[in-house]
Amino acid sequence: MQTSGGYFEETAMQSAAVAQGAGTVMYASQTGGGQFTTATFQVTGTFVATVTFQGTVDGTNWVDLYTKNLATGAEATTTTGTGIFRVVCHGLWQVRANVTAWTSGSVTVLGRAAA
Repeated sequence: MQTSGGYFEETAMQSAAVAQGAGTVMYASQTGGGQFTTATFQVTGTFVATVTFQGTVDGTNWVDLYTKNLATGAEATTTTGTGIFRVVCHGLWQVRANVTAWTSGSVTVLGRAAA
């Protein structure tokens, strides 16, 4: 999608997830060519779970990505709470918000990649 400020892609990565799972990937490459530079994840819900932020170049091999919590400035590859987290994704093909541990509640993650 194009706006006056540039291009972005928005993806519902986890929709009230109630179990472990990789969810829906978000592409870090633009459909019409080019590359997004950052991905921002908004984690919401009431849950006891761990969300691990991951990226891939080849679509098969995933690695954990350090994200920055925009409220606290802390950097980590996971979160166990709600918040907004940003990662540089330039050079990646896809990113995801993988629920790697789940005990209770539901987790929602909305992602936005921007150029």
